[in-house]
Amino acid sequence: KVLIAQERSAANIVQVFKKPAGGSVSYQAEIRSALEKGSRLISSLQMRLHTKPDNSKGRLANTVSVTLPYVKEEVSLAIVFRALGVVSDEDILNHICYDRKDSQMLEALRPCIEEAFCIQDREIALDYIGKRGNGNTGQNRMNRIRAAKDLLQKEMLPHISQTEGCETRKAFFLGYMVHKLLQCVLGRRDTDDRDHFGKKRLDLAGPLLAKLFRGVVRRMTQDLMGYMKRCIDTNRHFSLALGIKASTLTNALKYSLATGNWGDQKKAMSSTAGVSQVLNRYTFASTLSHLRRTNTPIGRDGKLAKPRQLHNTHWGLVCPAETPEGQACGLVKNLSLMCFVSVGTPADPIVEFMIARNMEVLEEYEPLRYPNATKVFVNGTWVGVHQDPKHLVSLVQGLRRKNIISFEVSLVRDIRDREFKIFSDAGRVMRPLFVVEQEENSDSGVAKGQLVLTKDHIRQLETDKELGKYHEQYWGWKGLRESGAIEYLDAEEEETTMICMTPDDLDNYRITKLMGQPAEEDDRTGNARIKTKMNPTTHMYTHCEIHPSMLLGICASIIPFPDHNQSPRNTYQSAMGKQAMG
Repeated sequence: KVLIAQERSAANIVQVFKKPAGGSVSYQAEIRSALEKGSRLISSLQMRLHTKPDNSKGRLANTVSVTLPYVKEEVSLAIVFRALGVVSDEDILNHICYDRKDSQMLEALRPCIEEAFCIQDREIALDYIGKRGNGNTGQNRMNRIRAAKDLLQKEMLPHISQTEGCETRKAFFLGYMVHKLLQCVLGRRDTDDRDHFGKKRLDLAGPLLAKLFRGVVRRMTQDLMGYMKRCIDTNRHFSLALGIKASTLTNALKYSLATGNWGDQKKAMSSTAGVSQVLNRYTFASTLSHLRRTNTPIGRDGKLAKPRQLHNTHWGLVCPAETPEGQACGLVKNLSLMCFVSVGTPADPIVEFMIARNMEVLEEYEPLRYPNATKVFVNGTWVGVHQDPKHLVSLVQGLRRKNIISFEVSLVRDIRDREFKIFSDAGRVMRPLFVVEQEENSDSGVAKGQLVLTKDHIRQLETDKELGKYHEQYWGWKGLRESGAIEYLDAEEEETTMICMTPDDLDNYRITKLMGQPAEEDDRTGNARIKTKMNPTTHMYTHCEIHPSMLLGICASIIPFPDHNQSPRNTYQSAMGKQAMG
């Protein structure tokens, strides 16, 4: 059997979408929170900008309202802020709009403030939310306030924190969401792209089995609880062997692996089908290709074109040719040759390191003192701000190249939005690239603008041939990675880099910069690659492709001259190569 990787949208990411015209909502920001450890309990929070006034609910035009989990109706934005303990109008504006001179954004926020004018106190705001909560309307006021406090602490944005006293961080994050929403409304940034591959995660066998196991254990504890209650009611002797049925866990795992219905046997309808498949053994190529297959769980009959299309961000991560024809086309993908799926590493050491390198913690952040500070996000949680982002990013990158931080952590610096995002979660799809030296006189001893990979590295790889793989001095790929010659990038971080196709391009680029004109063409020998056209706007290369052919997957790589074929021909051959007699 083989477990097919399941594709899903990443949690803890704020995304802003434009709603279809004609409705009362024009833009919507949403975030799906999931905890890093423990239950994959997903609670989502939506923010909507209402363009039309709604007199029945007393809503003005152009107000922002928030949908909280377990609350029946939408709550006005300022009420949520007041419930989080940000009471005065000025404070609320400071949490959202960091620049006082930005009159457009402050004007856009005016209706939100005016709408909640009648609620000026934290207790009243909490009571307002408590009244609209699920099933606790009839109690007295103290209980309602306590229920609302609990709801804000445990259910709203649980990925930031579920402990007490994190109201400031949640308020800042809420403000950040509103800020993003309003920037889209004012046309300063584009809405998010649902199909961006950097915002997708692949669940491999590990997370899939963990999810299954968690469900079974939860069911077992509930059974045990029922058994204990029965024992107490009937006054019998409690025996652990009778309370926990030994076969529960085994049978549940066996059932899911045998049928491919991932989830509880009783709820067979709601679970994902076809997760576990019988491994193809027609040909060697078909076996390998089956092991690198990914699946997107959208209904096959839905004739959506968008999730099926090849996206720019799939470059080097997903094979562009190998996908089935017919209804699963573009939903079932195959990984490219050198691509790698991250395993997930704890993010706490990185946060501690950055706090030691004078990153200000969010609780002490004063937006008015430094409106231009760069926000630092770790796995979607805003942890703090920093004054000198360039220095911080190069420090953390240096740590990753020296292998102090795991190589699979991705560091994305968005200069325009002043954000530094760090991701260390599982399931990001990454690929290796050669590193090009950025600094003038660095530790690696390589000139600026040349590959960190040197002749010494190649020599070490050649001595590896004599040593054999299991020798203790074997250097190998791991050695290349730890010496900083090769770096893994995911789709998100790749957008912040400049990648050249071949190492020759680096030399040509350097000569062009020195001479001021392109180097003269020499007669190419037969097996040389096609020359890349020089891009005059390129400022500096940061990485270099290992080889452009690594963009293809297993079945497309064995097609001779795929670049001379019409594109669907490659797709047909990828499907037919799996049926050959091996």
